[in-house]
Amino acid sequence: MNSEEKLIFQEFKVSLESMGFQLQELKKITETERVKDDLPEWITLEKAAALKGGPALSTYKTKQFLQPCCGHNSKLVGGRKCWHREQILIWLAIDDSSLKTYAQQWNAKLPEIYKQRSA
Repeated sequence: MNSEEKLIFQEFKVSLESMGFQLQELKKITETERVKDDLPEWITLEKAAALKGGPALSTYKTKQFLQPCCGHNSKLVGGRKCWHREQILIWLAIDDSSLKTYAQQWNAKLPEIYKQRSA
């Protein structure tokens, strides 16, 4: 294989790797849209907690600042406290390191231990 063929082969390899990364990104976007479409319009705390994982449901119930929208912006749907799926999708991405910023958006107070975990 001469140097020109090697160069063409390298360019081809780089193009394939780039397409692979683009395909992975497209797959992530598609999966996110599919999850979004599969969620009901209104989601209870029980369902939201099951989607997020982490703490037990009782922890989410007793610590309002860990709930979607830090416990705010909920609506009663069939007599149950629910949040809109768009808010749940945002909340699902929140971890302890971003909780302080999230809580500030909702004017919620965090216990000191959670403030220390957040940026």
